[in-house]
Amino acid sequence: MTPTPTVAVVGAGPAALAAARRLRAESRLKVLLVAPDGVSDYLGGSLPVATGDADVSQFRAQVELDGVEVLAASAEAVGTGFVRVGGAELSVDAVLAAPGLATEALGMPEAGSDRAMVSFWDLTGAAMAAPVISGFERGVLTVVIATPLYRCPPAPYGLAIRLARRATRLGLDVRVRLSTPEPKPLAAVGTAVTELLVNSCEEAGVELHFDVLPEPDALAAGHVVDARGAVPSADLWVVVPPHRAHPLLADLAGPNHLVPADGWGRTAAEGVYVAGDALFSPFPRAVAPAAASGVAAAEGVLVDLGLIDEVKPKLPEPDCFVDQGDGLYSRIQISYPSGPPPVGTPRVVVSPPESANSIGFDDAVARWRNQALSPDRDCPV
Repeated sequence: MTPTPTVAVVGAGPAALAAARRLRAESRLKVLLVAPDGVSDYLGGSLPVATGDADVSQFRAQVELDGVEVLAASAEAVGTGFVRVGGAELSVDAVLAAPGLATEALGMPEAGSDRAMVSFWDLTGAAMAAPVISGFERGVLTVVIATPLYRCPPAPYGLAIRLARRATRLGLDVRVRLSTPEPKPLAAVGTAVTELLVNSCEEAGVELHFDVLPEPDALAAGHVVDARGAVPSADLWVVVPPHRAHPLLADLAGPNHLVPADGWGRTAAEGVYVAGDALFSPFPRAVAPAAASGVAAAEGVLVDLGLIDEVKPKLPEPDCFVDQGDGLYSRIQISYPSGPPPVGTPRVVVSPPESANSIGFDDAVARWRNQALSPDRDCPV
């Protein structure tokens, strides 16, 4: 170990930001954060961006953390003792990788087809899809969840609800459907969440189709064909694309596209730690579990560098919002008083729809923005 060890944090999502903040608290350490353009995105903003109700800039922030050197670039490879950026290998004492999951690029329907497709699950993709979605004024729109693995489990339901409420508000002749590979929405979290999503969709007029798994090759070519039965026809498909292991971590990921690690993020590669959505975890892929895994991985780094004594990782308390359209959100709060799943039973509190400000959605966005900034640059939304 060098006299002043260097730790590279890869990514700028909730896991990476939480890890960088925990690491920079140790003065005997140099922290390098590597992220494309040096920016952090709040993925919960993708829905209003996709419907043309918000701009990307409202949910994107430049990372500026005192005590953290930000390298505005894409990491090309990581491994024991290095991170490669711009073709050059930077020597580091540990790598904490939190790049999230990659999404597949899908083809577009053939020219002359009477069907259209857009696919996104991030801010940039949402902005590209917005003109198509906001310009759709007549016909059947189907939100398609392509695979069981994706970020922010309630969000596709919120997207469908938002679109249905928008059509009603504007008097559009649009029918909204949602298809999912799941037999029930978020059944692993408990019946309260399943009932919230099903009831909210029904109240908004969203038609739900369960156990629908699109055929991968057809989807990649721009066609939705159910591998186990007929998919309801649509004039516009809005696809939550297949999620895969990030290329940086593909060699460490299992067949489920997720990277196994111990409770402190240690992977099979010495000196490489993982956190966030890329991590194989029993918790939902939401902000709080990602941040908790980032802190745990940072503490694993500090323990292994001999800078702190081993501590027990804290259980996360997921706190998610379900877009109910027309500026309203429901809130899902989860805790694990009897221990982590699958042994422990989650305690779930579901709040009825309220305005974004009243229910805490606006505060959540402000907290994310402040996570990307040092205290003297705090900038609430």
